Amino acid sequence: MLKLLRKNTAIYVRANIVAYFFMILIFVIGIVIGAMAVKTLPDEQKAELVGYLRVFFQGLTDPQTAAGDTQALLAGVLLSNIKVIVIMWLLGFTIVGIPFVLFMVCLRGFVIGFTVGFLVNEYIMKGLLFALVSVLPHNFFAVPALLATGVSATSFSLMLVRRNKNKANLLYNSIAYSLFCLAMLMVMIGAALIEVYVSPVFMKTVAQLIMR
Repeated sequence: MLKLLRKNTAIYVRANIVAYFFMILIFVIGIVIGAMAVKTLPDEQKAELVGYLRVFFQGLTDPQTAAGDTQALLAGVLLSNIKVIVIMWLLGFTIVGIPFVLFMVCLRGFVIGFTVGFLVNEYIMKGLLFALVSVLPHNFFAVPALLATGVSATSFSLMLVRRNKNKANLLYNSIAYSLFCLAMLMVMIGAALIEVYVSPVFMKTVAQLIMR
């Protein structure tokens, strides 16, 4: 069973290597644009964002506040992650969905690039450390799931563009595509749990260092 899984995975990767390269490139472009956008922020907006960050850091170091917000935070993160995968899945069924899928991947990269860039720009090494513990753990799972869903959605959409007239084959591909997206949805749910229950443990420690 494991040998068959490895074989199918290898075949899948080889068949979609160009698509994955392009999707990763779009994601990296988003990161670069996000990091560069930090430099273009007016001083007033920077000061405002720093103020928000200080309130956020204070909230992290307050155990009562953190405990009270956990359920609401989990619901929000779960909803956000589920929406991303569901929207991508639906876009895969549309012939014009590819640009929107690419935009969503680029936007995720932009958010990560802007977040890390701003933290490093304002707090230097402490900011880099906070960025690593706050961004890396859940995105270690979320980003590959997002990229894999993006590749699957674009591949399926391109298949529809070719207008395959074999209905049985189209049904099989639709089911396989939907099951793959469902698997990625499970990964995104796991990433949400890590973001809410694991990352804050490290974030609190670093926030205390920043607030000193």
